[in-house]
Amino acid sequence: MDHRTVGGNPKDEVRGCPKQYILMMAIPFDLWGQRGYPHADVVGESHYTRAIRQLLGRDFKTDGTEIITTVSLMVDPSNKHDRNAVGVWAGGNLVGYLPREEAARYAPVLSQLKSQGWSPQVAARVWGAEWDDYDGRSKEFRGSVRLDLAEPHMLVPANLPPSGEHRLLPIGNAIQVTGEEKHLDALTSFLRAEGECWAYATLHEVVEQTARSSRTVVEVRLDGARVGQLTPKMSTELLPAIRHLAEQGATAAARAIVKGNRIKTEVALYTVKAHELPESWLGAQSPRQADLSPVAVTPDVEPAIPVVSGGRRDHGPIPPPPTGVRFVVPPTWPSPPAGWTPPAGWRPEPSWEPAPEGWQWWVPIWE
Repeated sequence: MDHRTVGGNPKDEVRGCPKQYILMMAIPFDLWGQRGYPHADVVGESHYTRAIRQLLGRDFKTDGTEIITTVSLMVDPSNKHDRNAVGVWAGGNLVGYLPREEAARYAPVLSQLKSQGWSPQVAARVWGAEWDDYDGRSKEFRGSVRLDLAEPHMLVPANLPPSGEHRLLPIGNAIQVTGEEKHLDALTSFLRAEGECWAYATLHEVVEQTARSSRTVVEVRLDGARVGQLTPKMSTELLPAIRHLAEQGATAAARAIVKGNRIKTEVALYTVKAHELPESWLGAQSPRQADLSPVAVTPDVEPAIPVVSGGRRDHGPIPPPPTGVRFVVPPTWPSPPAGWTPPAGWRPEPSWEPAPEGWQWWVPIWE
């Protein structure tokens, strides 16, 4: 099974830290292959009813309440009952485990993600109700958790995200790519023993010349290599989105499934069409590195400024450009692992004190 990194900077695990802390400092990664229907069983919920009840909040109804929430999957090799144990965490609390047989299948890929600094997460259906005891004098809370979890080989894409600035289109229904038979050489590296894999694809507007005219279609690429195209009709469904992102200086990316073998391979995109994109998505700007780096403060080593007679200061030497930046947290926060930087969209734990007004988060460094 070939699972490659999903991008970003690896992070060393903090030994001895509580699991809640590791979850907070790891970079959340939404596992691929989720179908919108939580169906995978979780076991041991009866031992964590308090945590499950807490997830249901104040709107809980005794005859039954159901919510959809995000849970993290954390391998627990120190578990004395099962070295492959995979804990299911929600709201900072353990709510159950994967069944033993399933944990053995999922532990390898989840362990690899953990070692690279990621916190694998999926959507979960959480249900709870209160049941009358047999004596009729008390009620007992019962809860269950189900996960939207794909097969292990379909949790992580087989390639890295596009290296340039890009934006991943929201997942949608399958769109078949055509012409893959002409590009089997470019698809060979995506063939798997399981017969299929997810991959990042990029979408590009190209003009094709025919015998009598020309037509604009969408070209599909994997790792920069052409692997097919969309039909002219289907191209019109995606071209407005591709052009919209191009105006922002970004490439359109989409999830794709590569399926087949060395004599017959098919590629299908899983993305929404342009008219299905919500206004909130269209209004958001593509992430840029500059957006993640607020104004820097004084460098660690301030160059000396010579003073001449009469009190007038001469121009000091101009330092070279910094070789990097360091993320700095307020003194009341837990110290992050060395070299850790927050990913786009990361938010501190609500229980941490707010940062002082005007806090400078980034310091340039010279190495």
